[in-house]
Amino acid sequence: MTKTQFFAHYLRMNRKSYILAIIFIFMVNWLQVEIPRYIQLAIDLIGNDSPNGHHQLTNYVGMVVFMAISMVVVRIWSRIYGLNPGRITEASLKNTLLQRLNRLPNSFHSQFASGKLISIINNDLNGIRLLFGVGFLNFANALMALSLTPLWMWRISPELTLYSVVPIVIAFVIFRIGFKKLKELHMEHMRRLQNLSAQLMSYLSGIDLIKSEQMSPWVKEEIETLNQQLLRCRMKITRIQVFFMPVLDYANNLMKIMILGLGGYMLAKQQLTLGEITAFLSYSVLLALPLMQLGRIATIYQRGMVGVESVQTILNAEVPDQDDLRLPQNELDLLKAKTISVRNLSFSYPGEDTLILDNISFDIPAGKKVGVLGSIGAGKTTLVNCLNHHLDTPTGTIFLGDKDISTFSRSDLRRYIKTITQEPYLFSASVEDNIRFGSLDPDIAKSQVDEVLALSQLSGDVERFDQGDQTMVGEKGIMLSGGQKQRLSIARALLEPSDLIILDNVLSAVDYETERKILESLFDRLQNQSVLVVSHRVNALEYMDEILVLNEGKVISKGDHATLLQTCPYYLETWKLQQNEAEAAC
Repeated sequence: MTKTQFFAHYLRMNRKSYILAIIFIFMVNWLQVEIPRYIQLAIDLIGNDSPNGHHQLTNYVGMVVFMAISMVVVRIWSRIYGLNPGRITEASLKNTLLQRLNRLPNSFHSQFASGKLISIINNDLNGIRLLFGVGFLNFANALMALSLTPLWMWRISPELTLYSVVPIVIAFVIFRIGFKKLKELHMEHMRRLQNLSAQLMSYLSGIDLIKSEQMSPWVKEEIETLNQQLLRCRMKITRIQVFFMPVLDYANNLMKIMILGLGGYMLAKQQLTLGEITAFLSYSVLLALPLMQLGRIATIYQRGMVGVESVQTILNAEVPDQDDLRLPQNELDLLKAKTISVRNLSFSYPGEDTLILDNISFDIPAGKKVGVLGSIGAGKTTLVNCLNHHLDTPTGTIFLGDKDISTFSRSDLRRYIKTITQEPYLFSASVEDNIRFGSLDPDIAKSQVDEVLALSQLSGDVERFDQGDQTMVGEKGIMLSGGQKQRLSIARALLEPSDLIILDNVLSAVDYETERKILESLFDRLQNQSVLVVSHRVNALEYMDEILVLNEGKVISKGDHATLLQTCPYYLETWKLQQNEAEAAC
């Protein structure tokens, strides 16, 4: 989406409001320039003692009062219709950006820190809101005022009008210099604000490590450095706004001096009447506000354009073509209970030559329980992210039935595959709300929620909470222990059935006995569903139909628990080591 297309889209969206706003703004400005004309006529009648003169004077004063009251009412409507599009555009754009971010692949999110994306959605969108709301209103007002007011001034005295415009022209030249510099500084300000937001997000995510390692002084110094850079940029912007932008206001004051000087001379020469000089001065006052607003309009315009360029980073990011191709329902139904096949899968991350996964092949038929054992760095999580298409996998390597998963959308695939990660994300909501999150059925019974809590061995903990399953878990589940978070994420995945559930080392924070109970409950419930359990614990994989032993990205052995104890020295050694650790823990 180009900038032209961007503006065309949102201008069309708010076209009714903008049309009405323009009509009301024109009416306001027409009333503003008409009022001084009637004041001029009234002043010129002050010396007229005739009954007809008194009657006309009364009429002119009445017209001034009527138009002033009308102008107040019309201005209110102009502001309503002029400001609303800013809020409407902001709300619509936020929804669009969030939907877009949800659809963009991992390759995009790996390029942008979460803090930068948050800064775009919060800070940069404020500039767009101002541009489509306050910016439009001020610009339309200034345009109407700077068009109508000089025209009415010309009708009184063309010569005096031309002299009055000279300081304004000079001021515009100076204003243009500051305007150009301001754009560069606003771009720099946006980048520094995004960098600060990204760093803060990073430090907040690692706050426990920062505290435990006593890194607070270093973090403060780093943040202070970024703050000072942002402050210096902000001060440069402020200097331009203080010294360059008000130049039009200074020009307006100079224009008033010229009007008084030249106008007084013309009045003495009887080329102008007292009423005309008064009206001319009134028009110069009307010019003051739009001239002062031009500085603010320039700032809003620069912020808005910087915001547009920033959100285009997200709007113009490429969504994979297959994510736009949704399978029809009859084809989706045919994929139910199909075998997931991995054929000669090799994978390396972009920009790296090292293979994380090297020529892996296996099958997960419907209802089969498969385990993956491997040490840290063996490639377990990468394999999981390939299976659920979180990563872009090579074509012809992973199939659901006879369909290559790289040929259809991730949303279609994830109807059949649910992944429970080793770092579960919980929302700042109740236990029950976190379990229901993501469910396609809003009418799931409370009994089903209780059932999955029991299956995940969390019901006992929840009963001890003061508010039961209505207890708030806090941001990212901060009120829960690591094991409780993992069990809650398991309960969430169990609420609705899927063909394959992947558990990526999700039981690392619970003890062996709890782990055994959870797995037994899972297998009782998921008898007809496939399960892939990824772990570095042998105990978690003893009940699997087949176990893949992964080492340095390669499958070095396959088989059930008993077979691997006999045929795989790595598996046997790992099992003995963990048995000794379990006995020592007891």
